[in-house]
Amino acid sequence: MAKVTLKVTAGPLAGRLFAFDRHDTFLFGRSPDCHAELAADDTTASRHHFLLEVNPPQARLRDLGSLNGTHVNGVKYGGRARQESPQEAARRRLPEVDLRDGDRIRVGATVFDVAIEGHRSTVPADAPEGGAASPLESLVGGRPEGMVVPGYDVGRMIGRGGMGAVYLARRRGDGTTVALKVMLAQTDLDEAARETFQREIEVTRSLRHPRIVALLEHGSAESTFYFAMEYCAGGSVADLQRREPGGLPLALAVRIVREALDGLAFAHERGFVHRDLKPENILLADAAGTGAKVTDFGLAKSFQQAGLSGMTATGAVAGTLYFMPREQLTQFRLLKPVSDVWSMGATLYYMLTAAYAREFRPGEDPLPVILRGGVVPIRARDPRLPEAVAAVVDRAVTDALEERYQTAREFRDALDRAVS
Repeated sequence: MAKVTLKVTAGPLAGRLFAFDRHDTFLFGRSPDCHAELAADDTTASRHHFLLEVNPPQARLRDLGSLNGTHVNGVKYGGRARQESPQEAARRRLPEVDLRDGDRIRVGATVFDVAIEGHRSTVPADAPEGGAASPLESLVGGRPEGMVVPGYDVGRMIGRGGMGAVYLARRRGDGTTVALKVMLAQTDLDEAARETFQREIEVTRSLRHPRIVALLEHGSAESTFYFAMEYCAGGSVADLQRREPGGLPLALAVRIVREALDGLAFAHERGFVHRDLKPENILLADAAGTGAKVTDFGLAKSFQQAGLSGMTATGAVAGTLYFMPREQLTQFRLLKPVSDVWSMGATLYYMLTAAYAREFRPGEDPLPVILRGGVVPIRARDPRLPEAVAAVVDRAVTDALEERYQTAREFRDALDRAVS
């Protein structure tokens, strides 16, 4: 089994050991929410100094706009001028470094030694000679011509994300039109990881509800996985917003989110957490915005549980980060339904205002913004919104977990009362 270990060999935390055998995040700094916390008066470190994302055997360090920078093997990453605020420094792309076994991290007097055990074979036993891309890997690359997915005729690409692409396809057995999602493992693959993923996704496949996009069938070839899913001809909420820039009408936005919350509530009550809710993951039956359904339920979690997702915090695409609750960075492995509530609230916020719940300035790195916390009250974006609806949205996106709606059903019921 792959494992990443950080051993503190010098400084005030000397002797502490942090070990990771699965996907997780690790924060270092002076803030109480850091996993390794220095004293509040320790001037060698910033409040949130660096974030380490671990997906064994991978480990990636990202300086968070710290004052003094982070040294890896004597090389300084990050750091800001004395006159710069953290917000000003974060407007530059913050530096990342992929760690290797034997690396040494230093912040002031604190030194971490990095140990990485185990690895996965980068070329599956059945891979083509010379490392050539499999047909499905080529498909992910957007070239469906001549590609073969067993049992399907593959048509045009209808969507693309950080881990793969979605194609319109026809199932040969019965002529059913499906959305065929193709995902390429972002880490080296072994049989244990493949089996873990297949086990996880079979549990997800049993999640059936009119407001959840059905997973019909799935399979894999080499390092690529494919999923035949119920096709929604209306595209996503993100597609709808591109056709109606400036924000959706209140009644339409609330109806769509209420329908999606029905599906989310069903899943929450059965122990599922989505982890990646955003406008792209709410699909519609038609272009008028009817028949909302939550998609990709369990795919993100299952890929992460199997260690196949690569980096989803430091490596996440901006579209995901804008709808990510703060605790997804600070409590990565402990996410609960309340975290999905934040993401769905941020989605409704964006649908109503065409603005994000947090203040992301152009060019600013999103991670420090999320860690600093705080949201813009929705009526500061659009004072015309009814106070009752605004109060529900603001509560859904508060950073304080105990003040937020705890489940999708609570959120949905509050929306019902606000618009009744």
